[in-house]
Amino acid sequence: MRKILILVIMMTFFVLSCSNNSSKNVNPSEIIPQMSIAKYEEVKAQYKGKVVLVNFFASWCPPCKAEIPDFIKVYNKHKDKFVIIGISIDDDVQKGAEFVVDKGIPYPTFHAERALEAKMNVSSIPTNIFYKPDGTLFNFYVGALTEDFLESVIERLSK
Repeated sequence: MRKILILVIMMTFFVLSCSNNSSKNVNPSEIIPQMSIAKYEEVKAQYKGKVVLVNFFASWCPPCKAEIPDFIKVYNKHKDKFVIIGISIDDDVQKGAEFVVDKGIPYPTFHAERALEAKMNVSSIPTNIFYKPDGTLFNFYVGALTEDFLESVIERLSK
């Protein structure tokens, strides 16, 4: 009986330790690979034909946290004609990766190299950059965006 009890305790411990989905164990390079200037142009070109929103964010930014639920909702609704490319500017890549996992962000997300931030003139976050389906720049917004705003831009640019 004692052996069975010990076996049950060990199995319980094993199951609990294996089922721990803590985001503290994420591999940052798998969750948010590095985004260089060259990679930025390559990724952006990959989505030609869709409205593209490039969202510069950080895990510690309250407005960034606030806009994520609306982003996820609109992204899931319009995947056929709209994509969001998330770019974390967190100094700690692990924190950025944990944020992506914790928030359940389904769209492609990367970690910005400093040169990209400078090239894109990102000095405040969130910074949101929209591109038309033909790949040309539409507009640049600093500050959190709402579901209604996203919907209006998608409708306008999808015509």
